[in-house]
Order: sequence, then C-alpha cells, then structure tokens
Amino acid sequence: MEEQLISEGLAAPRVFAGLPLEYSSWEKAQVALLPIPYDLTTSYQTGTRRGPQAILDASLHVELYDEELESEPYHVGIHTLPWLEPLASGPEEMLKRIEHTTKQILKPRKFPIVLGGDHSITLGVVRALASEYGKLSVLQLDAHADLRDSYQGTKYSHACAGRRISEIARLFQVGIRSLSLEEAQFMKGSKVTTVYAREVLRDSKSSQKVLDALRDPVYITLDVDVFDPSIMPATGTPEPGGLDWLEILALLRHAFENHRVVGCDVVELAPIPGMVAPDFLTAKLVYKLIGYWSVSQQT
Repeated sequence: MEEQLISEGLAAPRVFAGLPLEYSSWEKAQVALLPIPYDLTTSYQTGTRRGPQAILDASLHVELYDEELESEPYHVGIHTLPWLEPLASGPEEMLKRIEHTTKQILKPRKFPIVLGGDHSITLGVVRALASEYGKLSVLQLDAHADLRDSYQGTKYSHACAGRRISEIARLFQVGIRSLSLEEAQFMKGSKVTTVYAREVLRDSKSSQKVLDALRDPVYITLDVDVFDPSIMPATGTPEPGGLDWLEILALLRHAFENHRVVGCDVVELAPIPGMVAPDFLTAKLVYKLIGYWSVSQQT
C-alpha cells in the first residue's frame, strides 16, 4: 500500500506551505515530508499525534522567502505524503512500517523529513537509512538522553530512542538536560557523545566538538523539547534550561554546510489549543531544514 501511495504522489489533507502542484508533486519534488501522527509511547502529556497536522496548518503562514539564505527554498519541490496510519499492535510493528515506508522514499533519492509524533518513530527511519548507507552518524537535538534500555514495558519507547539508535549508528547528542541514573551509567561505558544544554549555554562553541566528530552520512533528529519551554511549551515532556531559536539554527546550518545530511525528523510537538506560536515555530523550523539542505546541494 505504501508503494502505491508514494508512486501515485497522493497529497496529504494539507500540503506543506500550500504549494501549487508545480512545486509539490511527487514527480518533481526533491524533498518528501512524511507525517506520522503516532504517540502510543508518550509517557507524560499526550497529544504529539496532533503535531503533524499542526505543523502543516501553520506552514500555510510561513513566508517562502528566507532572508538568511536570500532564497526561496521551496523551489527544490516539497511533496507532502499521506499520513502514515498508526498501528495499535505496538511500537515494534509500527517501526517496521516506518522503516518500510522510508525505504520507498529513498528509492527515487528523495530527501526525507519525517514529522512526528513521539520520538519512538525515529528508529524506524534510522534503520532504513542505515540499510541504505551503512554506517550512519545521528545528531540528536533533545532535552532528554532517551538512553533507557526499556521503559514502561517496551524497548521501543520514546525514552529508549537514543539507546536503540546507538546500537546501529554513531550517536551524538546536544542540548541534553534530563536523564536517569541508568542512562548516566550507560553513557560512561558507551561511545555516545553528549553535550549538555548547560555546556552550550555557558560556551556556544561547546557543541563544536560534536559537529567536528560527525562522520558522513548524517541524520538529524530534532525533538522540539530541545528548545527552552519559554518558546516551546507545546511538547509532551518540557524541561527548563533549553536552547533558543538562533542557537539551534546556527548548529543546524553548520551541520548542513560541513556534512552530508541524508534526512531529518522533527518530533514531539504537542499542540496547545489556542496557542499557535509553537506550531509556527516548528513549521518554520522544517522550512529552515529544507533551506539548509537546498543550499548544501548547490555546493
């Protein structure tokens, strides 16, 4: 079913940025957005299943001209795929479905950007990319380490995303400011590279060691709770002491300028009714990712 949907280029209920067919058809687009409204493993506030729709709704109000890049990134073509319907059979089966669908996006060499949904979905995408490219570096921007071996009875919880990723890829984390004793102990004996939020806030160059250590190809997974709750309150597990908009953009731009980025996801937006700023921030963030990728293709 996924192959049929992708090959036909059917649009989701809302096309990102309301782009005309000239810039949003499957055939012409270089970027493929995959909305996954899945939050079965959410452990605090629910609602991340509504994140993809909120992002697409807010994207209608994002200016298509990027003043930083002095360009209109949408010219690369942005296709919005149909929702990947959640499975109630459990996160392991859902991950298989995500992996399979991501592989269909990679076949025609589209650049995948996944819209979550809780952070558990990232593993399915990383599996597909690791199968395609072999050894992979994953840059995780997050408030939480997500390095638990198991949580609430499953090894595939959003709280285990980093741990599972570290088993198949090189994992580099920035913005961390919440973890358990189990996770701290795991870090000491692992090859995971972590830069805490307090380090970034104290010295903006501290994240440079992570960026320098990345080896191509690179996948970026961005949990919106990496931002401070003052600008991103709409997330399932907010943590004080986060990074700001410009700090994250500088880090992302550097990653795209210096590495071969092969895909991204943006997860954990849990929309708050009547509060549109977090939705808009996330939609603009997705467009910035597209912009940075488009520039990287020109060099």
